[in-house]
Amino acid sequence: MTEFLKKLYNTENTLSLLLLEAKDIAEKNDDKDLLTYIEKEIEGYKIEDGIPEYRKVNAEIVCDIQDVYGQLVFKEKPIDFKILSDKIGFDLDVAYLPDGISFIETSLKNLTQDTSIKPIPKELVKMLDKTFHHNNRGLHLVSAYHKIPTATIEYVLVKVRQDLIQSFQKLNRKTDTLSKSIIIENQDSAIKNPIKSVFVTYAWNDDEFNSLVISFVDFLRQNNFDASMDRKKSQEETAINFNQMMVEGISNNDKVIVILSEKYKERADKFEGGVGTEFKIILDDMKKNKNKYIFTSFGNSKREDITPFALNGTDILNLKEEQDKHKFNNLFSKLKEENILQFSDVSENEVEIKKIEIKPFKL
Repeated sequence: MTEFLKKLYNTENTLSLLLLEAKDIAEKNDDKDLLTYIEKEIEGYKIEDGIPEYRKVNAEIVCDIQDVYGQLVFKEKPIDFKILSDKIGFDLDVAYLPDGISFIETSLKNLTQDTSIKPIPKELVKMLDKTFHHNNRGLHLVSAYHKIPTATIEYVLVKVRQDLIQSFQKLNRKTDTLSKSIIIENQDSAIKNPIKSVFVTYAWNDDEFNSLVISFVDFLRQNNFDASMDRKKSQEETAINFNQMMVEGISNNDKVIVILSEKYKERADKFEGGVGTEFKIILDDMKKNKNKYIFTSFGNSKREDITPFALNGTDILNLKEEQDKHKFNNLFSKLKEENILQFSDVSENEVEIKKIEIKPFKL
């Protein structure tokens, strides 16, 4: 099991082949739920049976357009069908990716651009054409496609790999008998005060900003937190795989601190590059592990300038204010999951309500 997890961590190993090996392990361990998930990722999903949210992706509709003479006047022209989407109660810009992992891998290898086009079903094209022709007499849509960024498709592979890592880590904990032989000195103390592992992530910026991140990670380590970041990890390995490091950092640590900045917001909102891929993983994982993530800033920018759209309404911890006013007490309480305000236990003694007597009615 441990050897298989190592293969999963190494993103150079082909995911479709790992799924076949994962299927065999799941069968041997009689994990039916995991086996069903793996089989669907291998064979693909039937849309009518439901499809995971990470396989529903935002795309742009582009169309091939002909005039009344049958001449092609536009090819892959972007068309906005938002009004139609609102009218029918269905987001037409969302594309489904039901295909098996092997097919997705092959498709990505054959791509020569940073986007891919996925044909829209003919029946849906006919519906789009009725709306388009009504507003553009003399023109017809003959084909329509979803134009999908390559990074969005790659995210499906990242997400499935992450899910497999988490599932097999859980399975490994169930089956690993070696843990029984581990002797923990001063066990009571270890249980009461475990050292929290923390992964700090951010968008690369100028030298001043990056140096602050390094200092912050070191500050956490000085305060009894096992904190790490990309720069620390990269100097520990001669040829680190940053995608692998990102998945491991999010999956294998107790807490993840995200340091927001203008650059982080820009890349996260566009789901661009490594930050975009990471942000998708975080948003998905927050549905199950909301308390795992702490969003922070260095306090030198306005909140609206650094907060990704998907995090509107989320608590952002201002580290400058934490330092100057609270001596990082709020930060430490979030990391250690300890409440600052100590409320009393609920008393068993009920309060007595004084009743007001109503006098008899008399004129």
